[in-house]
Amino acid sequence: MTSNLPQNISHNIPHNILSLVLAQYGYSQEQCKISLLGNGLINQTYLVKSHDKTFVLQCLNQQVFSAPEQVTDNVDLISEHLLSQFSNKTYALMPIWQLRAQNNKNHVNVQGQYWRALHYIEDCYTLESITTPEQASFVGNAFAQFTNAFDNFNSQKLAEIIPQFHHLPTRITQLDRAIKTSKNSLLLKAKSNIEFIKSQKNFIDEISAITKNLPLRVTHNDTKINNLLFSNKTNKPIAVVDLDTCMAGYLMHDFGDMVRSCCASIAEDSAELDKMSINIDILTALTKAYIAGFNGALAKIEINSLLLGIKLMPLMLGIRFLTDFLNGDQYFKTRYATHNLVRANNQLHLYKLFCQQEDLLAEIVLSTSSTD
Repeated sequence: MTSNLPQNISHNIPHNILSLVLAQYGYSQEQCKISLLGNGLINQTYLVKSHDKTFVLQCLNQQVFSAPEQVTDNVDLISEHLLSQFSNKTYALMPIWQLRAQNNKNHVNVQGQYWRALHYIEDCYTLESITTPEQASFVGNAFAQFTNAFDNFNSQKLAEIIPQFHHLPTRITQLDRAIKTSKNSLLLKAKSNIEFIKSQKNFIDEISAITKNLPLRVTHNDTKINNLLFSNKTNKPIAVVDLDTCMAGYLMHDFGDMVRSCCASIAEDSAELDKMSINIDILTALTKAYIAGFNGALAKIEINSLLLGIKLMPLMLGIRFLTDFLNGDQYFKTRYATHNLVRANNQLHLYKLFCQQEDLLAEIVLSTSSTD
């Protein structure tokens, strides 16, 4: 993932803004050591170390999250449920929660920017890629545990943070709009990708058909490996983080995004497509651990949907990257002019590789579920 900062937030936040934010949590900038944290594509995140506490300070990207208070309220609901499950020993990972400002709210508003503070887990690290099947098993199991912890939670209680976030027809419509308004120079560069996406109507129809019958669950919706914290002591996952896109959704989205981000041999913004391959050992370990993490509770239609999700998520992300490229890079952070086009090329190529391996993928998913 890229590490440059969000489009709408300056790298150097003015000292007076940071001071105002910290003051609402009872701290002064002078007594804190502040550093950038992580490399997410959306929000700007800092690690704050004071004389008595270490915590995460984050400015929400309002271009992405148009209703930031819904984000922080959703995270409270998610965290409260996980804390309850954790205390009852029915959830083994460590919950993350938002700290309260001095006015007892879960966020602060400073000059129109929404900030929140988050509990920080010590003695841990993140990974950007999976290198062994054992790691893959840990990842698959952790994300399955997360979703399975909400088996008795009404997903409709959560606000829809980004409407139609993983709704493929909506993403196609957004691409069509971008095509109509984009510059000719950008359209020319994107032409082959646009034509390929238009040729995938049968798969798009297949997704629409199965979606009508899938049960809604609480899904994370951003199941990349760098949204897990690993313990320095055990090298196993200890927490699922980045809960901002948690809302009602389908397992095929979480599973497909996990496979998409973990099983390709090159980074999602690499232009070296000839070097891309699928690590079948890692994919198999992910699949086995993910399905096992639900303890036999998955419906047959959900298991069948996992196979579709493997192909769906790189196709959908490729469409999103291409749309953003045509729109002038308004959503994802970029480092150079064609960065989103390179990402689109990458994800659409991964989709093609998954399509070529469809029989093998079916064998992995269905054989794993039959032995669960």
